[in-house]
Order: sequence, then structure tokens, then C-alpha cells
Amino acid sequence: MPALSGLPSELLLAILLHLDYPGLNVFTQVCRHFHALSNRVLYRTIAKNSPGKAIAWAAEKGKEISARKLLQMCGSEILDEFVFEKREPIVIAASNGHTRLVELFLPHCIRHEIEKEGDLFKRVLAEAIPKEHVEVIKLLLKHKAHTNSQDRHAAIPLCRAVEMGYVSIVRLFLEHNYCNLDTYDMHGMTPLALAAAAKASSTNLEIAKLLVEAGADLHKDHGLLLRAAKSDNLPVMKLLLANNFDWQRLEWFDVLSEFSRPIRENHEVGALLLSGMNVDRVLSYGNVRRCFLLRGAITNHLDDLLEKILKEWPVLDEDHKPSRRAIRFCPLSLAVCNGRTSAVKLLLQHGADPSGDLDCPPVQFALEKGKNAMARMLFDKGATFDPETCHESSEYCQLLKLRWLECREWPINEDV
Repeated sequence: MPALSGLPSELLLAILLHLDYPGLNVFTQVCRHFHALSNRVLYRTIAKNSPGKAIAWAAEKGKEISARKLLQMCGSEILDEFVFEKREPIVIAASNGHTRLVELFLPHCIRHEIEKEGDLFKRVLAEAIPKEHVEVIKLLLKHKAHTNSQDRHAAIPLCRAVEMGYVSIVRLFLEHNYCNLDTYDMHGMTPLALAAAAKASSTNLEIAKLLVEAGADLHKDHGLLLRAAKSDNLPVMKLLLANNFDWQRLEWFDVLSEFSRPIRENHEVGALLLSGMNVDRVLSYGNVRRCFLLRGAITNHLDDLLEKILKEWPVLDEDHKPSRRAIRFCPLSLAVCNGRTSAVKLLLQHGADPSGDLDCPPVQFALEKGKNAMARMLFDKGATFDPETCHESSEYCQLLKLRWLECREWPINEDV
């Protein structure tokens, strides 16, 4: 019986026409002769039965020759009609950094943009950014003129690069003048707003500088400075102010609210916010505003401001109950939660009740956070607290009781 490889090519081709795609795939791998003979039949079968999966596979694996053959056999319509898992072949190629395939698919992508006014080009860019496929991005930006320049969300790819802190990619976008820097992403954020809202870092500051130097409008978004303050981004705050950001465009109550945020990592941010406020004017507005200022003084380690407030206004008086609601906790509890021993001393000196008020007394916070010496200070000023009255788990109450017993044996440490 003759071997299969010994059969005439005509007979082998007749056999191939009866094989399915998996059988053809195996046949092509037997030897070079079989591969040369069956390859074209294989592509015809693929083009007929599963062109979408095939072009997606080629785009993912970077198989340029296979992609070209599929385009020859099926036409460029394959890039439009067969979308695999809701992703076009050019999007898949860009996500995997296959520059030559992106270049192969790009003419069709450009026609798609012109004829249908879609967002394909923008999505291709957005896919290339997270994995820093710089060459793909360079190629795409060279063809930027073919995109819809009036798109109000044109900045989405640039915004993504800003969010991810990719300085080189942001610089590429700016060099190619990709979009109006004052357009928004889908969440209403400009690139500069995203840079301001990010955590402080050297790359974040460099990106913010690039955007400002490129002409981003500092006045379009009135909340830029407050966005930076909320993320404790002091370097970007200073950059904005150095470039004539106008304090007057901000609502003073918004500044006061951000200044009084109960937890802040960088206390210099609070000091900078304070520099934009007229303290005497705020103090004249009423007790609720004064209490916001009081909270900011405590959380931002501003003892001079705290002492000024306590000396000039009776914010701790029992008659001023709105002050308690305004700052959530009583001032003494807030100072204890922030580990502010000097603030605790100032408040006690100006008549603060050492037992506090509302549902969480200062002593409980001190014991919970292991600040036994601070708790002892409060006890020595007359604070009362019974761990048995806590409406918490038995384990929590037992922990407080142990610390309560310990701290009552400790001497007062004035430098706590």
C-alpha cells in the first residue's frame, strides 16, 4: 500500500477538499510538501467558516502573513463584519503591541472613522496606552489628522495616559497636538484635572507641568486647586498657584470645607489652603463657620490658629450646640483621634469638657488607639468613662478595660 506522501498532488487536493478545519490544520503540519499543498485550501476553509476568529487570532499573535492572506481572500470587510468579543482586529493588535499589524489595518480604520464618525481610532489608542506600546501610539498619532477633531471626548486617550503616569506617552500626545487640552473624558475631567486629582509623585508633577506649559486652561475648572488638596497633592497645588491660579474664583466655603477635612496626610496642604482664606472674616460669619475653622486647625496641626479661635470666640460653650453637629465629633475627640496632644492641652485649658459629648467620648478614642498617656491626661482633668457601658463586642470592651486599668497607673507625660 503506497504511503500518503506518495500520492499524486491532484489526489491529495481531492482529499483535502473533504477535510474540516481541524483536519486541515493537522495536515499542513505533516511536512513542507503537505503544507505548501494544503495551505491555500486551509485559508479558503477558514475564510468560509470562521474568518472572524482567524483574523482575531492573527491580530493577537502578531501573524502578519496570515492576516494578509485572510485580507486577500475575504477583503477588508472582514475587519468590519467580524468583531471578536466586541473588539475589532486593530484594537486587538494595538493591545498586544503588534505595530506592523496595526499599520496593516490602519487604512481601513481611517476610512471607518471618516465614513461612520465612530470612536474606533480613539479606542485603538486607549488599548495601546496601558501596556505602553509606544511605537503603536507613535504610528497612530501620525495619522491623527484623520480623526474627528470635534469629538467632545477626544481627550480620553490622553486622560488615560495622565492617570497611569506615563510621562513619555503624555509628551507624545502633546508633541502631536492630539486634542484640545480642555476637553473632557467620560467623567467630565480634563487631563489637568486628572493630574491634579492624582497622588503626588515626581512623574505626576512632571505631567502637570507639561500640560500647563502646553496651554491647559487653569481657569476652566474652578476646582483644580481643591482637587489637588483632596489628594494631598501639594506640588501640583504650588504649580497652579505659581501659574496665577485665581483664588477668588473659588467659593470660600468650599475652601473652608476642604481645609477642615478630618484626615489629611500632608499638613502643609492645610496651611496652604489657610493662606487663601481671610481668617478674621470667616470668624465673623458665625459659629458653624468658626467650628469648621476649628476642626481645620486641629487636623492640620495649626496650634497658633487654634489658640486664636479659642481666645476670641466661645465655640466650646454649651449654648453652641450647632458647633457639635458641624464638626461631627466634639473638638476634644477630634484632637484625640488625630493624636494632637498639644491641641488636647489647648482645648482643656480653654474649658473643654474632658469627658466630651455625643456618643464617643475622648477617653474611648484614646484607649482604642492605644494612647494611654493621653487618656491619663484626660482622667486627671476629671474625665469619666466606664468601659462596661460601651455598646460594642465583649472583646472590644475587654480591650478598653485592660487599657483603662493600665493608664490609671501611668504618670502624666507632658511630651506625649
